[in-house]
Amino acid sequence: MFIVSRFIRNYLNTGTKASNSPAVRQQIQVTNLFGFIGYFITFILGVAALFRSQWVHNGDFYLGVTLLIASVLFFTSRIILKYFQSKNGYKFSANLVTSALMLLMLYLIVMGGVKNTGPLWIYIVPPVVLFFGGLKRGLIQLGIFALVVILILEFPNNGLLFAEYSYEFRSRLIYSFITVSMLFVFYEYSRQRSFKTQQELSKKFEQQARIDSLSGLQNRRGMLEKLEYEHQRTLRHSKNMTLMMCDIDHFKQVNDKYGHDVGDIVIKQVGQMFANGLRKQDTVARWGGEEFLFMLPETSQQQAFVLAEKLRKKIESYEQKVDSTHLSVTVSIGIYQMHPQDKLDHAISRADTNLYRAKTHGRNCTVVTD
Repeated sequence: MFIVSRFIRNYLNTGTKASNSPAVRQQIQVTNLFGFIGYFITFILGVAALFRSQWVHNGDFYLGVTLLIASVLFFTSRIILKYFQSKNGYKFSANLVTSALMLLMLYLIVMGGVKNTGPLWIYIVPPVVLFFGGLKRGLIQLGIFALVVILILEFPNNGLLFAEYSYEFRSRLIYSFITVSMLFVFYEYSRQRSFKTQQELSKKFEQQARIDSLSGLQNRRGMLEKLEYEHQRTLRHSKNMTLMMCDIDHFKQVNDKYGHDVGDIVIKQVGQMFANGLRKQDTVARWGGEEFLFMLPETSQQQAFVLAEKLRKKIESYEQKVDSTHLSVTVSIGIYQMHPQDKLDHAISRADTNLYRAKTHGRNCTVVTD
């Protein structure tokens, strides 16, 4: 049982890659599943039709040959997925399955199949076309297929048919096919809309997990992820990266004197001024409480010092109006330029040590590593 389960899993995952999104992986798995069902059923039905024909060139013979050709096309879709594991390979395979299915259905309508029951297979077209083509493209393909079916069935004097169908059968087949198609279109629309909503919510929650709700800056988690990525990148390309740890001076006094609401406003505005003063590749995060951590890729210690002094003076000169009084704050900053052998924890600790030195030197100043 385990061997069978493993075989099925490996079969369905043919053509998938670790980099595939869940949606693409699912589509490839369904392509494998439908391809297997397609070539297995069409092969059995094709062989059965050939045996019924007793190899005489009659309706069953041509039906058998057509089904075997369809079986080969379905099997080819699997070969493409297995040996051409790319985005274009998957799309070509899906298009081949869809095209082979629609052509087979049109043939069954024209020829009638076994005792004129061939047209009853067309109801599998809408879900397959919409799944592989998506709503927009699938709707276009489905519309074209429906128009061709109507043309074949309603052509004057049955000029395009080799089988005979009553008017009642033809009309009910068309109406029911259109009804079923519209139901699947509505389902696909609802599914895609639900999927899009889930993606937006997931993206929003992921963003919220990395963003500090008060300041709007990166939080500790988000900053650590960015630090890890940038650290690896700077090591690969032998670039500089400098960290700055910043703290609002005497922030406890601000909370005690003006209240926590005012303290929150100060944190928010200081964070905004920091963010506005950085380059696009730089990042500032609220590290905790009144502390902020800066990540400055491709920046030397000297360049970071110039930036730190610019930001420090900007904060010092800014006044926040609180009721009838004006509130101003200052910041202390510690700078550390990372070395190739540094680990992130060590570099952050060194920047924090320099911040502590700035505090002991009287605050409202910037300290770099000697």
